Amino acid sequence: YVARIDDVLRTEKEQPPGQSRPAPPLAGRVALENVSFAYGAAAGPAAPMVIREVSLEIEAGSFVALVGPSGAGKTTLAHLLMGLYKPTSGRVLVDGHDLATLDLRSLRRQLGVVTQNPYLFGPSIRQSIALAEPSMPLERVIEAAKLARIHDEIEALPLGYDTLLGDGGSLLSGGQRQRIALARALATRPALLLLDEATSNLDAAREKEIHLELDRYSGTRIVIAHRLSTVRSADRIIVVDQGRIRESGTYQELLDRRGVFANLVEAQLAPAAKPEPVAAGG
Repeated sequence: YVARIDDVLRTEKEQPPGQSRPAPPLAGRVALENVSFAYGAAAGPAAPMVIREVSLEIEAGSFVALVGPSGAGKTTLAHLLMGLYKPTSGRVLVDGHDLATLDLRSLRRQLGVVTQNPYLFGPSIRQSIALAEPSMPLERVIEAAKLARIHDEIEALPLGYDTLLGDGGSLLSGGQRQRIALARALATRPALLLLDEATSNLDAAREKEIHLELDRYSGTRIVIAHRLSTVRSADRIIVVDQGRIRESGTYQELLDRRGVFANLVEAQLAPAAKPEPVAAGG
C-alpha cells in the first residue's frame, strides 16, 4: 500500500499550474476537430492509432448513441468527447472552448460518467449518491435515485438511504450498483452525461424504463450501447468501426441505409444457431 501511495505522490500533475482557466458554466455542445488518439503515444509515431482523424459535432441537450463492434473505439471516442483523454492530434471543443485551455477539475465537476462496472464510495447509499457534494439535501438525492429507478428498492431496505454499502457496494447486486452510480452522476445535474454500458446488468424492461426517465434529463447525453433497442429514441446514432465514424443518423435512417448499423441490428435479432446433432457413437 505504501508503494502504491508513493507512486501516486511521484506522478506528475495532470496540468501545470497557471496554464489553464476555470471552465465556465457549460451548455453541453461538444465538437471534435480532426482528432486522432493513440494509447502510449509518448512512445513515438509507431504507437497504433485507436481513433483516426474524426470530426464530429454534438448539439447541447441532444441524446447521442455510440454503437459499433467490440474494440471499435467507442469508449475511447466518448472519453475524448468528455475531455477524459487528451487527443494525440486535433482539438476537442466544449461550447467553443478548447479543452486544452480549461482547468480539468472545474470541467469534470460538470460531467457525469457511469461505466459498466462502477465502484461505489462512501459508507452509506446516501453518502455514495452525494459523493461530489456531501452537503447535498436528501430531496436531491431522492430525485436522482428516482431518475435512476432505484428509489423504491432503497426505501424497501430496513435503513433506507442510510443502508451501508459494504466494500465498493459488495452488499448490492450488479444492477443496483449501476443504478446507484447513475444516481450519483445525475445528482450533480451535469451538463454532459456519459453512460458506457451503464445499464448492462439490467433486464431489457428495466433498462427501457431508465432510458424513458432519462428523457427528462436536460443535458447532453452520450450513450454507448450494445443493446441497440435501447437507442431507438436517440437524436443521432453514430456508428464507429476501426476508429472511424462509418455512419451517422437516426435509427430508422440507418436501417434504411442497409449498412453497418443494419447489419448490427440483424445480428442481434437473428436467433442463436442451434448446434448440429452428434451422430450416435461419435
